[in-house]
Amino acid sequence: MGVNRVMRWMATGPPAFAVRPSLHRAEFAIWAVRGRQGPPPHAFKEAIVKDYAARNRLETLVETGTYLGDMVWAVRHTFREIHTIELDASLYRRGPALFWLDGHYSGGITARGELDTPIRKELSRVFASPWPHVVLIDDASDFTGRGDYPAVDELDALLRSIRPGLVVSSSDNVIRIHQPPG
Repeated sequence: MGVNRVMRWMATGPPAFAVRPSLHRAEFAIWAVRGRQGPPPHAFKEAIVKDYAARNRLETLVETGTYLGDMVWAVRHTFREIHTIELDASLYRRGPALFWLDGHYSGGITARGELDTPIRKELSRVFASPWPHVVLIDDASDFTGRGDYPAVDELDALLRSIRPGLVVSSSDNVIRIHQPPG
């Protein structure tokens, strides 16, 4: 592995999340010693976000401009729910995600959209990305081919047309969609 590739991996890969918090604290200390001149370091901004969340008893964060995910990583234990938005394709494509799809109409007090389940559209959007996302769909027993609910084999056919090679299985009332192992 070349030096540039190793440096890029250290800056943006898994080691970065172990190292960057220490770097942020060091930047904060230097900034404070210098009389808080210049733009505040990331650790200071993290503290502001955590402070306002605590003061206002907020459990959800919405961040625009995710970049490499430093803020999300820093406040991941502060919020119950975090949503991030990144417009730069090269940045948002950096990470595969696990999707828990449970957005179908269940009767009672649940809301109903145009369809009982938007699963076809959801899967089309998730797998339009080149990343090896993993999708878990709740209530597999509802996917019988009746109404808006496609049968599991229909979902498999849809996914083959979008991204050949995905593994689609169902057990314990959860449909599982992922890349083949290995």
